[in-house]
Amino acid sequence: MSELHDRGFTFVTLPPADDDVLSSYDDLELDPYMAHGTRYKRFSQYRLSLSADAGWQFELLPHRAYAAYKKFNNVAGGFLREYTPIAVDFVSAIKAVVDKERFLDETFDWQINVHQNRSKATFDKSAELTPEGIHQDGRTFVIIWVLNRHNVRGGEMRLWPAKDAAEPMWRGTLGAGEAVLLDDKRVFHDVTPIEPHGSETGTRDILIVSFSPWDERWYGEEHERAVLSDAV
Repeated sequence: MSELHDRGFTFVTLPPADDDVLSSYDDLELDPYMAHGTRYKRFSQYRLSLSADAGWQFELLPHRAYAAYKKFNNVAGGFLREYTPIAVDFVSAIKAVVDKERFLDETFDWQINVHQNRSKATFDKSAELTPEGIHQDGRTFVIIWVLNRHNVRGGEMRLWPAKDAAEPMWRGTLGAGEAVLLDDKRVFHDVTPIEPHGSETGTRDILIVSFSPWDERWYGEEHERAVLSDAV
């Protein structure tokens, strides 16, 4: 928590993912909105409420399209993006990070978006991991968790104090089981493209979890109307 407070980011090591979680990345559907045919995705949303007896409880919200503001995503913001819901359990891992790091204000509920992404690079086509460039996600906190890297090079993450900063304040490549927790109000980020080693296809599997106070949630008709009108 102190590193997150002091620097705006901190690193988290997670236990190895179960085989059913890792194999679920093989079933992701092509994302038609981002990364020119190199990204595959599922998406779900939750409400987090604190229980005095059991800690943070995760309520799966009825499935809706994903809507991001254009000011935060100039590639695929400003319209509704339809994805298939996530089919495996990531809640236990997310809850473990939330409980351990204790970065959420406990006086109100939170809403999270959970993005299960695979990026795939081939010998003739590298995969852009952040087509929107150096950016913030527009939320309060963001977890970026790398579950697996197979036959890839690249994918270096860079954390920036400002979008126009001359140099990042941190750069490095997260391996399987490693995650970064960002204060999204203070830190910008991007990730360099990946390429395969040799002619075999390379893949990078991640989970992105973004947090907002429930009153500022990125969920529901009101949020979707605001995105479509670009009102922020």
